[in-house]
This record gives sequence, C-alpha cells and structure tokens, in this order.
Amino acid sequence: MYLSLLYKASREGRYERVWDGYKEFLEDEKQGEVRLKPRAATTWPRLTQARMQMHRFVLWAMLDTQREHEMAAFYQSEVVGKRNLLGIHEADAFNFLLRIECTTKVMDEQDQGLRQRVETLLTSIDRLKRRTSYSATHTLFRLIFHRPEIFLESVVEGEDVSERNTEVGGYTAEAKGEFIIDYMERFPNALVLDPKRLSIAVSAAAAAGQHGAAKLLLEHGAKHHVPIDAGSFAHAVESAPDEDSRLKVADLYMNAKENELIYTTQNTDSSIVNYLLLHAVWDGNFKHMMELLHEMQLYNNKMSNRAVRELFKSIAQYRADIRRSALEGQRGSRSHSTSNADKKLAECPTIMELFERFSDAIPRTVHSFTQGILQSLFAGDLELALDLMRAALWSKDVKLRPEVYSQLLYPLLAGGKRGGDESSDASVFDRLEVERCFDRQHPGHRTHLNSLIVNICQSNDDLPTMMVCLDRWQGQGHLPMSRRVVKRVFEVISKQIQQFQQVNDEVAPGTAFVVDGVQLSYFAFLVRYRKIITWDAWTIERAIVRARTSGLQADVVALLAEADSRGFVLNSAAYVVSLCVLEEVGEPSAVVACAERMNANGAWEKAVSKDPEVQEILGRALEKLERDAPARDRDQ
Repeated sequence: MYLSLLYKASREGRYERVWDGYKEFLEDEKQGEVRLKPRAATTWPRLTQARMQMHRFVLWAMLDTQREHEMAAFYQSEVVGKRNLLGIHEADAFNFLLRIECTTKVMDEQDQGLRQRVETLLTSIDRLKRRTSYSATHTLFRLIFHRPEIFLESVVEGEDVSERNTEVGGYTAEAKGEFIIDYMERFPNALVLDPKRLSIAVSAAAAAGQHGAAKLLLEHGAKHHVPIDAGSFAHAVESAPDEDSRLKVADLYMNAKENELIYTTQNTDSSIVNYLLLHAVWDGNFKHMMELLHEMQLYNNKMSNRAVRELFKSIAQYRADIRRSALEGQRGSRSHSTSNADKKLAECPTIMELFERFSDAIPRTVHSFTQGILQSLFAGDLELALDLMRAALWSKDVKLRPEVYSQLLYPLLAGGKRGGDESSDASVFDRLEVERCFDRQHPGHRTHLNSLIVNICQSNDDLPTMMVCLDRWQGQGHLPMSRRVVKRVFEVISKQIQQFQQVNDEVAPGTAFVVDGVQLSYFAFLVRYRKIITWDAWTIERAIVRARTSGLQADVVALLAEADSRGFVLNSAAYVVSLCVLEEVGEPSAVVACAERMNANGAWEKAVSKDPEVQEILGRALEKLERDAPARDRDQ
C-alpha cells in the first residue's frame, strides 16, 4: 500500500507527498502497524525490494526539487550499511539511483521515460564533477546492449535514430557502440574515458555478443590513446563471428601493444581485471572468467576478496544445481541423469582446482580459504573442503575461524552412526583430523566448537546429529555446555516432540517417544548427558516448563522430585506448572507436599501472586484428601 502511494505521487509530480508518505510509513512502522517478516535481534538489517523502491521515489523527489544535500543525508541514514537482496551498494545516492533504474522496475512501471531518467542522473553527476561507479557503469552498458530499444528508439532533433541504426533483425552492434561513445562524449565527467571504464564497455559488448560494438570501442580507445586491459581484447577475440574479425582485433591488439596501450598491472589486487572478473561472474560468462583468471595468473594480479567470494559462489551454485538435478532425475527413474551429471561436474572446475591452477591469482588468505571451504561444502564437495582445510594449515598466517571447523564437522557427524566413534567408515578419521586441526589452531576451545555444531543442529532440526555430537562431547570429557546451548538442546527436543505429535493426531497423555533407542524427554536427556549439562535450578526450571508444554507429565514429576532431592528452590513459574501437573495426574498428597515445601522456602507467596489459581489447586487437593480419609481409615 505504501509503495503504491509513493509510486502514484511520484508519477504525478507531487514530490512533497512522496516525502510525507514515507514519513507516515516510518511512523506506522514504529507503532507496529506495518507487517514485517520476523527477524532475530542479532541479524544484520536487510532492505526489502519494496523499501528500496520507496527509497528510490524519495530520492527522485529530492532530486527533482533540487535538494541534493538532503539526498546525501537521507541516503546515508536509510540505505548505507544495510544489506539488500540485489547486492546494490554504492557510495552516493546518484549511483544508487542509476543502478536501481537499470536493474529493477516497480509494479506496472513501463520502460518509457527510462532513458530520460538515466540522462537526468548522468547530467547531475556530470554537473557535480563526479564519476559513475564502475558497477553502475557496467549495469548501464549492459542494459544498452541487451535492451537497445529503450535508448535507440527516440527522436533526436527530428531524426529517427531507430531508422538510421537498424538492420533486419534489430539494431546493429555498431549503433550500440556509437551510442555509448556518444554518452562518454556528452558526459565527460560522469563517464570519463579511462582504462577501466572503457575496458568494462568492451567486455560488456563481447559478453552480449555485440562484436561490432566491442571493435568500435577498441578503435575509440586507440584513437584517444586510452590503455585497455588485455582481458578485454581476449573477450573481443572470443566474440568474433569469423576469422577475419578475429584478425582485425588481433591487429588492434598488436598496435596497442606497440604504442604501450595495453593496461597491465602486476602484483596488485586493484586492477581492471578484478572489475572485469566480477562482471563476468555476474553475467555467468564462464569463458570470460577463465580468460581473466589466466591473465591474472600471468601478471601475478591478486583477486580482491569480493571477486574471490563471487567466483567461488558461482562455481558452487553451478555444481550444486547439477547434483540437485541429478537427484531429481533419480527420483524420476531417469537413468541417464547420473551420467550426464558426472560429465557436467567433470567439465566444471572445482574450487580446489582453481586454487591449484591459479595460485598466483587467488591469494592464500583466511578469507580465500574460508570461502573456498564453505562454498565447497555448499557444492557437495566435502572431500575437497577437507583438502582446502589441510592446505590452509600449511599456509602461513592462516587461522581458520571455529565456525569453519563446525561447518566441516557437521556433515561428518551427520554421516556417522550414533555413539560417534562407533562408525567404521572413513568419516571417523576425517572427524578426528578436523578436531585435531582445530585443537592446533584453537587449543582449549573444543567446548566452543561443540556449541557451534549444536547451533547448526538446531537450525536444521537435526536431532540424530545433535545426539552424536553430545555423545562425543561427553565421551571426550570437555567442559559442560553453557546455558545458551542447553536452551538450544531443549528447543530441538521440543520441535521433535511437536513433529511426532503432529504426525500422530491421537497421542495419549504420557506417551513416550523413542529416537535411536533413546527416550525423547527432558529428564532422560539430563540423565544421559549429566556430565556436560549442569544440574541447577535454572536448568530444571526450564525443563519443567518445556515438559509441560510438550505434554510430558512424567517428566515434570520426575524433575520436581529431582529438584527437591537436591534442595533447589525453583522460580514461581516452574512451581505453578508443577502444581498443575500434579493435580492432572491425580496426586493430591504430592500437591500438598509441594505447597508445604514452597511455603517453607518462601516461594508460595510469589506463586500465588503470579497465578492465584494455585490456591484453588491446593484447596481442591485438601478437599480430596479429606474425602478419601475415611476410606483409608477403613482399609487400615
């Protein structure tokens, strides 16, 4: 609703209404009147696409009313530092708007007017003597090459550009190249003719299959003596439709080399090739990726952290999709799916192979190894992830975080049997190796590692693997778990019981659930893992409340008895729950005894103030005991 109002006001030119509408949205959000997806307090704030579009309309309203200083303040407070699904992160509001305009549309928004909005932004950036970012430049060039009708279908000074620059089947590649050159000349500050920007334009043209545009841009660079990256020449050669076209690009390359117009940098991680590699990854152009990696290896150019992350993520996603398709094919009884998947996986390099083949391009840093291990696990390459862990140990100044080791251990524990080391498969040795490597880099912190694995088990609702972890934890004699981990364990038990109860609609009270030979109850878990779970009032209180919620009445009775035997004074909530359960199971004498203990330790008054019903529970228990007293006397 809010987005629609802002969109309508923006289209009608009611700019003050746009700003007022956004302030109303913020006020309603503070009052809790806006439905938002639940988010944990510890997670980073993330912008939804709807909120980003609202930011877009507000920024446009400020720009159209020439409030550029307010734009900067609004952008810094509302956009900067907040994650978004599109990965749009720009240094200023103008580049943010340019990326948004060239990337997404809202509701029924048409492409009409897009060129005008783009040129308005370029004019503002040029007037302020600023630069378009390389990411925004690439997005703009890519849109021109893939959607030329937006920019070329317009009348300029009475002449129809679409008639001048079209051929049968669409717009010529040369027309698109000329249009980009025209933009660079019209906006010399915003689209300054520098090596990086021109190299990006050439590679974008080649990636779009517009060889004529790529060649025209190379000639434009030679004319103005602008160095161009060698990778862009390679992309132009690869996109050539025939041998003659390839030879022409080769001549341009040799001419540029003779005139020292090949942009090459060595021993640096801030080169054009990093931008080109990022854009090749985002475009999904595997050939360009490999060409650029070979160039980086040749000139010893290190990849940036972002390039490493995006490259590994792309490779992992591709390999994971292959395995997912093969698994679906097996379920559909398609026998050829497995062989096809194996062939595709063999053709796609693994992340470990990238480390080995491009050792001078991929830096041997904590970030690279961490991303390599995590993305290899995502791709399903567990053995390769272990190899990367071993390589990291042999690298200088590389100390992997405990979270990485927990991600490695989790699938190994999930693949084993109950009891941890009872499994006879190779995963046993892999588990031991991962744990020993962790101890070498983080001595004395095994409890933290186990806690992280329990955290993963809770996220995946994986009770069997959690029990394997807890068995090993207790068997190896490490320090007890913290209260936070105890809460996670209880949460997994609660969800598992809830799932069983949902599957079996008619579950009688007191029904016991058994998983892998272990009774699924809080008391049973406390007894089984008594060496690593601290028996104190806090633990028993929470176990009692959760047991009542899960319908485990026997657990409540047993836990209350255990608390009494240990002399623990529980909180009022646990006592109230216990009294209710004791009444439900028909134990009036136990209710009276519990009330007496509560009165003795000063908990009765607190319980009554919290829930006056406990007084009624005690009264009903006393009445029942009085009614049953004659019968007991006769029996005696």
